[in-house]
Amino acid sequence: MNKVASLLLIVFALPAWAAAPKSGKAPSHGPKSAKAAQKTTVAKPPACKTPATRPKLAGKAAAAKPKVVAVVKPGLSGPSPSLARGGHWSKVPPPAIWNNEAPKPGVDDSDRERILNLQTALEDIVRGKVLGRLKVGMQVEDLASGRTLFAWRGSAMMDPASNQKLLATTTALLRLGNSFRYRTEVTGPDPSSEGRIAGDIVIRGNGDPSLRAKHIEALAQSLAATGVTSVNGSVLGDSRRIGSDESAAGGRPPLRIGSTAIEVHVRPADRIGSRPMVLMRPASDAFVVVNQAETRGRGKGRIGVSLERAGNRIHVIVTGKIAQNRGPVVVYRAPPSPPLFAAILLRQALIEAGIVVHGSAGIYSGADRPQVARHPTMDGVTLALAPPVGDSPSSLLAHESALPAHLLALHESEPLPVLLRRINKDSDNEWAERVLETVGAEVLGGAATTAKGVRALRDALADLGLSLSAYLPANGSGLGHQNRVSALGMVALLRHLYFDPRIGPELMQSLSVGGVDGTTRNRFRGSVAAHRVRAKTGTLNGVSCLSGFVGDGSEVLAFSVLVEGHRKRAVSSIRAAQVSAVNQMMRFSKRAAALQPGEEAAPGSDYETGEEADDDADGAEDSDLEHVGVTGTEER
Repeated sequence: MNKVASLLLIVFALPAWAAAPKSGKAPSHGPKSAKAAQKTTVAKPPACKTPATRPKLAGKAAAAKPKVVAVVKPGLSGPSPSLARGGHWSKVPPPAIWNNEAPKPGVDDSDRERILNLQTALEDIVRGKVLGRLKVGMQVEDLASGRTLFAWRGSAMMDPASNQKLLATTTALLRLGNSFRYRTEVTGPDPSSEGRIAGDIVIRGNGDPSLRAKHIEALAQSLAATGVTSVNGSVLGDSRRIGSDESAAGGRPPLRIGSTAIEVHVRPADRIGSRPMVLMRPASDAFVVVNQAETRGRGKGRIGVSLERAGNRIHVIVTGKIAQNRGPVVVYRAPPSPPLFAAILLRQALIEAGIVVHGSAGIYSGADRPQVARHPTMDGVTLALAPPVGDSPSSLLAHESALPAHLLALHESEPLPVLLRRINKDSDNEWAERVLETVGAEVLGGAATTAKGVRALRDALADLGLSLSAYLPANGSGLGHQNRVSALGMVALLRHLYFDPRIGPELMQSLSVGGVDGTTRNRFRGSVAAHRVRAKTGTLNGVSCLSGFVGDGSEVLAFSVLVEGHRKRAVSSIRAAQVSAVNQMMRFSKRAAALQPGEEAAPGSDYETGEEADDDADGAEDSDLEHVGVTGTEER
């Protein structure tokens, strides 16, 4: 034991140099230069080599261990994975390594002072306390001269949010043309001399986002005006796009009535414990009410309403409790089958127009009436066909011949440039998606899908001259975080629009006018840029974008300011920084008067519609009823 204790004592008492890790080379014991000797500190062995000194030595070694401080790499907003597992992060902000990429004006440039003032002002804004710690892409170009006045990470690919709608609407005008109108048709057998239609009538569309209930009523009035008195068959909604026999499985149906919901009115019964009264609007035998609710005496009630499609019927399931002292409850729900709902509305409108309809509302299942398909192995077998789950016909259905269909009534939308104002001024997501899908279907054929629209977008913008490396599209609205575009690419697109007489005037008219209308009606109010800026906003979680035109007279600037990485509570300050940047651009204009003290506008709220738009909007118009849930509860 004494030998073992002595051995341990020797091991733990080794000098510091003896415990150093071995390197790949043998240690050199030769003489060192004088300069190297001055930088070398020789560790002296401890004076006392007893076990009692070991804890002290360990404590000193731990205290002398240097801390790991992260080195923030330029352009990175988050920690390096290798360091995230180890040391701690420095709270010192990363150095501002980005600079204005636009060239400085020469000494003989007549606009040298103006340009330098603009560049200095914009650089101060980008480096300021609001934008200095965020990812910012900015590009400013003088359209008259083609000169880049300011560029800050102009080539960085960033999330455009609703700036993506500019790409989609440009594509629509290029491929569909200014005279394009959506169509909604009612077809069926020709009426007899007495005004009787011997068969079914079918309503069909091609994706009109502006179709409303009043237009369905106008179709019914048109039929009555031509002398139609009765329809011996049913009123059917077609799930296919006009000009295509392909159903839009899982996509947006080409026939949909916007801004109209199914109203479910629930009124408490006179007796406690009884089922409440349930009324539907519009009234139709296509609704089957499944009343599972109960009337209670007093207190709060909670009514749940869900809708389910079952063949040519819509089951309305009512659950929960309703109190007698709370009065009736009205619940609004989006229809589970837009084509069927369109047929329900048309049938009701026909009856109100004085036309007798003998059949019910339903889904059009093919060119003729369906019957069980004939097959030798099925002779003598009875089949029970379940109602289709979706709007497409069952594959077990064959069709027998029917009377030829003729166009009985037609509704056409406003011209495409008028519809685009709703998309760009008010930033309507549903309309943007439908328009881009329409482009894909019209160009590539078949059902309207987002994939076809994106393909058409890339082809159209390539023909326009926009580099494919400047953007990466995923949809037409900018919802989600899959789209990418650079500030340089946005300004290049704006330049093309400004000088292209085919699409430029219509696109310019579709943009929001600062301090006047659309999503910038509050943002620039009272500023020098008010009435002189046309722009498209973009707002998502952590994203704020503003791109457009600003100027006075012949001096107009195209700009794009893309910001990423902020928290929601910082949106107002970021908008204020964007407003300040645009005001500085406006000051650059030769005809712009200098701002007076306190004239900078306080940024108002964007009110872009959609799931990811800001919810602090004032005067927001909901994007129809796409966001009304099919299931839910109402409290009273």
